[in-house]
Amino acid sequence: MPVDIFAKKQAEQLHSRNLLIFIFGQENMEPVLEKVLFSGVISLAFLAGSLGQPAAVSAPPAPIAPFTIQKDPQGKFWFADSSGRKFLSLGVNNVVPEPFQPRPNSRYYNPIPTLFKGDFQAWKQDVLQLLQEHGFNTLGAWSDGRLFDGPLAGTICLYVAAHAPDRCLDALRPDFQKRVLQNIQTTLERYPYRGNLLGVFLDNEMPWYGHAPWGEIPNATLLESALSLSEDDPARRAAIQFLQERYKSIESFANAWGKPISDWRQLTVEYACSCLSEAAHTDRQAFIGLAAESFYHAVAQIVREQMPGVLLLGTRFAGYAPQPVIEACGRHCDVISFNNYTAKPAADPDMLARYWIWGGQKPLLITEFSWRAEENTSGNPNTGGAGAVVKTQAQRAENYQKYIEDLLSYPMVIGAHWFEFADQSPQGRFDGENSNYGIVDIEHRPYAELLAAMKQIHQQIEEIHARSPRTAPITLPAPKQVRIEIAQRPERPPVADLLKTEPVKAPELFWAPDASIQIGPQENGALQIHLQTGRDWGCGLLFFGPKEWKTADGPEFAADLDGYSSIEMDALIPQALSFQVLIDEAGVDRPDAPSYDTRAGDDAESFIFPVLQGSGTRKIYHLNLSDLTLRTDWGNPKGAGRLDLYAVKGIGLYFPGGQGQQTLFLYALQLVR
Repeated sequence: MPVDIFAKKQAEQLHSRNLLIFIFGQENMEPVLEKVLFSGVISLAFLAGSLGQPAAVSAPPAPIAPFTIQKDPQGKFWFADSSGRKFLSLGVNNVVPEPFQPRPNSRYYNPIPTLFKGDFQAWKQDVLQLLQEHGFNTLGAWSDGRLFDGPLAGTICLYVAAHAPDRCLDALRPDFQKRVLQNIQTTLERYPYRGNLLGVFLDNEMPWYGHAPWGEIPNATLLESALSLSEDDPARRAAIQFLQERYKSIESFANAWGKPISDWRQLTVEYACSCLSEAAHTDRQAFIGLAAESFYHAVAQIVREQMPGVLLLGTRFAGYAPQPVIEACGRHCDVISFNNYTAKPAADPDMLARYWIWGGQKPLLITEFSWRAEENTSGNPNTGGAGAVVKTQAQRAENYQKYIEDLLSYPMVIGAHWFEFADQSPQGRFDGENSNYGIVDIEHRPYAELLAAMKQIHQQIEEIHARSPRTAPITLPAPKQVRIEIAQRPERPPVADLLKTEPVKAPELFWAPDASIQIGPQENGALQIHLQTGRDWGCGLLFFGPKEWKTADGPEFAADLDGYSSIEMDALIPQALSFQVLIDEAGVDRPDAPSYDTRAGDDAESFIFPVLQGSGTRKIYHLNLSDLTLRTDWGNPKGAGRLDLYAVKGIGLYFPGGQGQQTLFLYALQLVR
């Protein structure tokens, strides 16, 4: 940049640096200023104004936590107790004598009144002995506080931001620190004994993606969540102010986001959802970073004041989390924790690399994982809940051993906590989950085969961790480059119109809960498509291949579309209506699917073209297959990154939310050589 602009930028950054140090203190902020301020991710002047002065707190109690984290000369991470003994945290979640808010007229785990004749201490002794005998050393999240005076280390989920759906934005509101302090004190009332506390989780599965704790949707992020709030909500005002600081005028903002707007008061969630430009994506990520830094900085400071010496074990991310959130968590916590339900009994090296590198090389703790079995003595149907379902208890046992051995062979992984102690009610817990997650059934009968496998691997795991030749990753996984190999099919016509041939199947429509899409009658040779995009992720439709090209193997709708290098769409699309064209392979399914149907020879991936906008007039949109990118929110994330044209489900149109009611006219959708 020109010298004068660079000098001005330096002066602005220095002012923000001094302002933040003045408010929060040199010792607290200096270590992160280079990371946060000069990356341009967060407006620190705004951050300072949003957090305000620290809340008044009572005098901190005496240190309560005897545990630390150590890194040995070989680069392996460990927990260590007060005597210096190193160990890995092997835990079980939700060790409680009865479930939270059981459903009326349901069968559920509650053995104290019957099996233990009303004696809590007898149940407690039995449970702690069972866990110890099988090599567990930690009580995972949500375990009964009355167990914490025993031999197992405890963990507490503090729920510092309570449970509101928009709690990821709460740090942008006044008096956040006071609310955090109150939430901590309320939670700790259930845990009077904390002398054997391994550490605390700040929260669990927070909705850092805006719309949910998981599932990246480009136009339904934390920024859209903020803009959907009432006009007088401080978090919404913070989002507007954040964008105003990044743009000199509403005109420059509108130009960057790609849609006309003439006043900041017109900046609605619908407008934001309809914009998919690169600048919009950058701003969304920066706002997520602002909210995350505000949250983790304030919360970490309060927890460390109230619980001196305690290890901050992160926030138990639901699978993946946005990069700016992981970075903020790593700056302020001692451990990065995340829940990871996987069908394959092996660690995900790409996920571990991202958490390790984005988190500033903080050790990693997996805080939920499990397998359920059709064969179980509780009668669990396993129709509600996360993770894969296997046939037998023997498979659960085998999967546990394989996963633990693979996971804890990584030097930066410091433990794993199984979900959970007892099976859920066959009639469903409070939210409907009804799965065989337990190491005991609802009658307190142990799953002997599973527990034997747990004991066996637990006896070996510290040596496996210590001797493993694996090293921590030093680079992020390289993004997959889409490979397209087009076969020579001279017998096929040079142009094939999917609207003019008999399809394998009628078009498939898909939509968000607040959206709709319909196909109307043809008008002047065009197919009418009526949209109500809603405010969520939007809607779309998928056109299947010609019936004559149906594949011999694979799903019934799979078609061989090989031999073509581009797509041409003849359409009249309303002006500024954003849309994308996509191609799904035959076995496509959600990213966390337990398995994919690959009988047609594909690997169940989905591919998408860059964002297009309607012109308001009839035109031909020409798309070269070489411009496709791999989708991250749909399809097999472990595929080869190769478009398998010989096994295609269909070609689709996707319309992001926030664009209201629209009608478009589709004249042709052609495959072209």
